[in-house]
Amino acid sequence: RDRTGEGRNAALETMDADVRARFEALRAWRRDRASEQHVPPYVIFQDKTLVEIALNEPHSLDALGRIAGVGAGKLERYGKGVLEALAAAA
Repeated sequence: RDRTGEGRNAALETMDADVRARFEALRAWRRDRASEQHVPPYVIFQDKTLVEIALNEPHSLDALGRIAGVGAGKLERYGKGVLEALAAAA
């Protein structure tokens, strides 16, 4: 398992500015939730899930729920916040 962050950095370099802005907004949102819940950020969502959300830019809970890594529990718990973070980044 690559823990150097190189995979994520390579993915970031290929993102256009809008996708990168959404990804960074989602990371900030996740960091705040993780801090509130006293858990590591990956417990909220993994980076690869945030990348998929940023790329797909879902505008509804239904669309968000179709993204890999967003199960029913996470959708119920975090879905509204994710959509709000995306809207704020727009």
